[in-house]
Amino acid sequence: MSANRDGLLAGASLCGRHAACKANARPGRMVASTDPYMLRTLLWCGPCDLPMHPNPSRGQRTYKCGQGCRRGALPAEAVEAVTWTAAERRATLAAIRPPYRKSVLEQLLARVVVNSEAPDDLRFIWRT
Repeated sequence: MSANRDGLLAGASLCGRHAACKANARPGRMVASTDPYMLRTLLWCGPCDLPMHPNPSRGQRTYKCGQGCRRGALPAEAVEAVTWTAAERRATLAAIRPPYRKSVLEQLLARVVVNSEAPDDLRFIWRT
């Protein structure tokens, strides 16, 4: 494999630690994203079982339930940080640069379910 200009290996496995992890990894290459909402297609409302959507509010990046069941929007930065930390514990991700993180999370996660108003009360549904 050859290193690309960003220092990432083209086609590199995201789960370098275990053979079982490699066997279960979702195929695909990492792609850079300019989307400011890393969890756009992954974040789901626990009570409603519906996707949560980006909700720019007063210059802040937030996510909100499409049904409006939650009074407040969740701060995007906090939810994304908790999710990225969980992904780092699951796979070897130390060399992944920020533009590639959305792609990495889409390969590792099926959903991130928000259980309450707290941005760290999340349930992760990993791809197998």
